[in-house]
Amino acid sequence: MKKILYLTLLGLIIVALLIFTCFEKGTKNNLIIGNKSSEIISNITIQRIGKIDVMDSKLKYNQHCYFDMGIQNNCTYKIKFEDISNHIAHSKIFSSNFSENEISTINIFKDDKGKWSLILEK
Repeated sequence: MKKILYLTLLGLIIVALLIFTCFEKGTKNNLIIGNKSSEIISNITIQRIGKIDVMDSKLKYNQHCYFDMGIQNNCTYKIKFEDISNHIAHSKIFSSNFSENEISTINIFKDDKGKWSLILEK
């Protein structure tokens, strides 16, 4: 009987943590990176003064990853990613304002000639 009680309590704690994590994820992330190319990209890195964030997952077409940049004005940061088929890293430097209400979106494209571009959209 105690075992069932403990398992139920553990299950409730896990569900509460998952709900809390999902709620927080939607409110803090103010940088969105989207893959708009037909290629798979990986090793997405955000470099800024004093901090490096890495997203190891692979993004397929029209998938996104999210980063919490905090609240900053004139934040300069570098987006870096790897073209998984050629294992070539690409990067670009941006400057943005970040707040709870200002979300920056960077879309990654690859044109017909194979040239990659990163475009900041507000």
